[in-house]
Formats: sequence, structure tokens, C-alpha cells
Amino acid sequence: MARQLYVTSKAFPDGTRLIGILSEANGEYQFEYKLGGYIPEWFLVIDEFPDVSKRYNGSQVEKFVKRIIPKKDGLYINELLEGANLKEYETWEMLKVFGLRNMREDAYLHETLPEGAIIYEELEAT
Repeated sequence: MARQLYVTSKAFPDGTRLIGILSEANGEYQFEYKLGGYIPEWFLVIDEFPDVSKRYNGSQVEKFVKRIIPKKDGLYINELLEGANLKEYETWEMLKVFGLRNMREDAYLHETLPEGAIIYEELEAT
């Protein structure tokens, strides 16, 4: 069964918008924009995913994941794990914690959509 995180942006005057979904199944990551019929130039385009009409998987998504979370062998990793209330380094759990604290760009990851988030495309139930 696939796990998923909603990728949102707060960079718009009308509030937080859903821009895509990051998912993982059997160690394989995927990312797909969820922009509906709106003009792509109005949305945050993530560096690793320049084509808003394409579904990404494999190494391109792994680059994005690695950029968002602290490195496994990074300085102060034990303190970061403790501060995140995690017993061990697990990539998906790190994404849930550090995707919410993403300071490098305006793309935030959520297990559930934040209240009031603007959605421009109907999402299938998983």
C-alpha cells in the first residue's frame, strides 16, 4: 500500500495551495503535481520536477527527498532525531517531520491537507 504526503505552498496571497502529492510504495518514491486546470506559471515549480504534466519517480524524487531531510550521517543527527521524537532514522518519518520545517523552499509536506488548503483538482481516495 502506498503512503502519501500532500505537498503544499504558502507563497500565494489567497492561502495555502496543494501543489502535488509525494508517495512511496515498496521503497519507490513518486511525485505528481495536482494543479487541475490552472495555469502552471501560477504555481511553485519544484527544481527537481520542472515539467508539471509529468509523473516523476526514481532518482529524481530521491534527490528531492534527500534535499529536504537531514543526512543520515550528518552532524547532530542524534539530537535531530531526539528533537523529532524519532527512535531511529527512517526516511518516511523524517519526511513527515522535516517536510513541515522546510526552510529551503516554499514546499511543505503534510500527512493530511491543512484546513482551508486550496485544491484545484479532485483527488482519488486512497
